[in-house]
Amino acid sequence: MSNVTVEPLHSYPERERVLALAAEHADAVDAGERSPFENLREIAKDGLLTLGRTGSLVPQAAVAYDLASQDASTGFSLWAHRSTIAFFDAVNRELPEGLAEATTSGTTAMAAAYKEAAGIGPIKVLGTLVEGGVKLNGTVSWASNLYPNGVIVLPVAVQNAQEGHPDRYIVTVRQDAPGLKVAYHRNLLALNGTESGTIIFEDVFVPTEDILTKDFAGFLAKVTAPFLLVQSAFCLGLAAGALVEASKRLAAGALQSAAEHLQVSGGIFKQEFEGLLGTYRTLRDTLLRLAAEPENAQKRDLLQLRLDVSHLATAATHCELQTVGGAGYVAGSPTARRVREVTFLPVQSPTEGHLRYELAKYDHPEGLQAAL
Repeated sequence: MSNVTVEPLHSYPERERVLALAAEHADAVDAGERSPFENLREIAKDGLLTLGRTGSLVPQAAVAYDLASQDASTGFSLWAHRSTIAFFDAVNRELPEGLAEATTSGTTAMAAAYKEAAGIGPIKVLGTLVEGGVKLNGTVSWASNLYPNGVIVLPVAVQNAQEGHPDRYIVTVRQDAPGLKVAYHRNLLALNGTESGTIIFEDVFVPTEDILTKDFAGFLAKVTAPFLLVQSAFCLGLAAGALVEASKRLAAGALQSAAEHLQVSGGIFKQEFEGLLGTYRTLRDTLLRLAAEPENAQKRDLLQLRLDVSHLATAATHCELQTVGGAGYVAGSPTARRVREVTFLPVQSPTEGHLRYELAKYDHPEGLQAAL
């Protein structure tokens, strides 16, 4: 099989350095021996965490893509951190000190907001209005980038709002706030370096100035595009990393003797690989189109892209394992790491079930209602 090209998402001057940084430390990050934020702080020196805050989001998506092609943990951490930046931009607030430089971590604890908006689950952090602010109790079952003094953004269901007044707030709180605890999730299948865990709120006071907005629906409408586009770029980057490795194996003549013996034209996996490459190119074009004008991206298109890149990443890592062979089954190999990393995508918020449910509401509303 002749050599093929897996086109990158977008070129930028620092790209080779970003790729080298992520590749060099991928094993240490995967093992939890190095924080992804050490990588993020390095690329933040070139302003690579605050791209696309206005206009095209393609440059920021490209950085997430490139990181994930070498190390999904760092790509994922960038997505969560960059989403936090987008949350402050959506309400025209200045960024907290250190967020742009990644010396302060950003945590998006917004899964419950999207679930409630979709009608598939309630917000589990409850708020009580008190003098000077709101007091929080409840849990966020999963969040990442949970580092000391980090900035967390989350939705709150206010229990004692006056009738006719908003009862869903978006607030920000520091991780070291009194009454806030984190139960970390250790020994994960992958992404052990991402400092993920359950956040527990016990009478955590949030002052009025840290209520970012009471316009729940309006806020979600503003942040959904950057949230899903950078996340989709991270997923597509993981797929690209697998396809690049598979292409190297196929181009080097892997399995050619077996192919000749079986009289299979062009190699055993050529047709499968070319199908995946075609899907990759289609999704790459879709991501570039939507990210070029995120303010005009339609929600249904964003949801479909996110689902499709997840499926592609799963198929691409399987293809990589097939072409690499037994060497990819060694626990410490990049192939084995990607196989583990890709299992996270169906459970990452929005989960596959969530995505399919929302898409069904667009495409088959009557059938979905009957099923419920």
